[in-house]
Amino acid sequence: MLISIESLLDVPIMSLQTGTQLAETTAVIVDPRQLTIAAFYVEGPGLEVSPSILHPADIRELSDIGIIVDDADKLMSLDGLVRLQEIIDFDFELVGLKVVDEHKRKLGKVSGYSIETGDYTIIQIYTEQSLLRSLSTMSNTIHRSQIISVSNKQMVVQAPTVREEVKQVAKDARQAFVNPFRGGTLPPTD
Repeated sequence: MLISIESLLDVPIMSLQTGTQLAETTAVIVDPRQLTIAAFYVEGPGLEVSPSILHPADIRELSDIGIIVDDADKLMSLDGLVRLQEIIDFDFELVGLKVVDEHKRKLGKVSGYSIETGDYTIIQIYTEQSLLRSLSTMSNTIHRSQIISVSNKQMVVQAPTVREEVKQVAKDARQAFVNPFRGGTLPPTD
C-alpha cells in the first residue's frame, strides 16, 4: 500500500505490550543508495535516550491510532548502530532536493514522496515549482523507475519523451481536422 511520508511524521508510537504511547516520530532517515526509509527518529518523555530510532522492520502495524511496535525495546539509541550511522553521515535530505531531467531542464524541487508500506521503499516523488513557474507549470509525480541518479545536490530523472510514431499520429489528426470557423470554405449544409 502506498502512503505519503507526511502521514508517518508526528505520529504516536504505541506499545502492543503495555497499550501506551512510547514516543512519536519526528523525522526520517533516507538511504539515498536505495531510496528506502532506513529508520525514523523518535522522541518522547518515556525514552531513556532522546532522540532514539525505530527501524521499519520493527513496526508491527500501521494503525489509525499510530505506529504499533511490540514494546519499548524496539526504540533504540544511536550508539553502536554502525550501518545506520553510515547512512546518517551521508547527510541526505530528500525533501527540498533539486530535480532535473537528463537534458538538465529544471523540474523543480522534491516536495514530498510516497512509500510502499511493505518494505518502506520510496515509490513516488512529488515535485513543486517555484512560485513564478508554478503559474504556468503543474507539479510532477515521478516514479522511482524514472530516476537515473541521486546525490546530495540533485536528482536526475528521465526526460519525458514522445515516440516519433505518436508525434506522426498527432500531426495527421491535426491535419485531418477542418475547423469551419477558421478560414477556408464552410462545409456544405443539407
